[in-house]
Amino acid sequence: MKLTGSIGAAAGALAVAISLGVTPASASAAEPLPGPVPLADTWYQEPDNLAAYANGDVIRSRTVEVKYPANAAWSMVKATQLLVRSSDAHGAPESTAATVMIPDRPWTGPGERPLLSVQVPTDSLGLQCNPSVTLTQGTDADLALVSPMLALGYAVVATDYEGPEMAWIAGYQAGHAVLDGIRASQRYAPLGLSKSPIVMYGYSGGGQATAWATELKASYAPELNVIGAAEGGVPGNLAELSARQPAAGFTAWGSLLGLSRAYPEQVRPQDYLNPEGIAFATGLTNQCLSDLLKNTDNVSLTQYSTVGNIPTLPSVRAVFEKNSLGRTANTPDMPLYVFHDSKDTLIPDWAMTGVVQEYCERGVDVQFVSGPGVGHVGYALLGMPAAYKWLDDRVMGRPTTPNCGAPVTPGLS
Repeated sequence: MKLTGSIGAAAGALAVAISLGVTPASASAAEPLPGPVPLADTWYQEPDNLAAYANGDVIRSRTVEVKYPANAAWSMVKATQLLVRSSDAHGAPESTAATVMIPDRPWTGPGERPLLSVQVPTDSLGLQCNPSVTLTQGTDADLALVSPMLALGYAVVATDYEGPEMAWIAGYQAGHAVLDGIRASQRYAPLGLSKSPIVMYGYSGGGQATAWATELKASYAPELNVIGAAEGGVPGNLAELSARQPAAGFTAWGSLLGLSRAYPEQVRPQDYLNPEGIAFATGLTNQCLSDLLKNTDNVSLTQYSTVGNIPTLPSVRAVFEKNSLGRTANTPDMPLYVFHDSKDTLIPDWAMTGVVQEYCERGVDVQFVSGPGVGHVGYALLGMPAAYKWLDDRVMGRPTTPNCGAPVTPGLS
């Protein structure tokens, strides 16, 4: 596993630098901010010959028990975890973990049992926040949210798509991991999913990972039979979001720290923050979504910045551009269901409507649904049933109903 240091070492070096009167830029040049704390579970350890595996190959497997809540094991689901060879944002070999759940009921629909790839909104900086951990600890409510599809007989895979460095919001990183989690689920023979049709689902950060998997699928994993993807609340135009929204809160801090892990030469928070800001960022480095939300509430990057508006720095802006959807020739080659609330203030709908228009112009089969004004969190729940129904329609062979060119009407589905 690639490691970038420990919280204690970074904090100690920072304290020494400050006590000696070293400027923030020169001190941080020798000490980047730390990455996530490694998990104690050695099952996740990458083998020395990782590069010898192909993308999507299974390195090792184990049977696990998923539960929700913590004291309620889901005996109706057989769960297997796979350590998988994948590629990071630059194509270098890395590993990730995929948790595959198969219900105890037979599939009664047409063809083989379908496989649903669910990207949970991880939005975190610590490895303990990944679904491979939270699903077995009983702390992942997304297991309850996916229960309707398990009840229909779908197999479900949830992949740790932020990678071993927890590179939050890094699109290429996430897309590679999602596709390799699917590959591994189909290659691991005991699961019996080798011929399964594939659908994908995700919302918010999970929607972004899903969207990147749809863009990269044709070039990175053309062999996969992905017949549809539903993605909601997606921060598609990451560059404009970072430029137009106040640089405050967990999205600003999470994006800066997450992208610095995937692009350490271009995104260098240690060069942009004053000593207090470096200490604050170091304190966030291993936190999960709930703590990040609480601890960054109304905390601006600017109040700790020594360089002004950090997201507008050329090197940082270039990385936000690179991780914005619809910027390259990579194009989804499956039907899409894109849903976004009309009054989403966390991730405004304009962050995705332009991407949808670009897809439509490229001939992608897209149905766009605008929510009735319940906000980002509200539409995560309200928009889900229709999205699942749309995915099930793909499996059942029903025709799509694209609406490219139609006016956006809030609340229509």
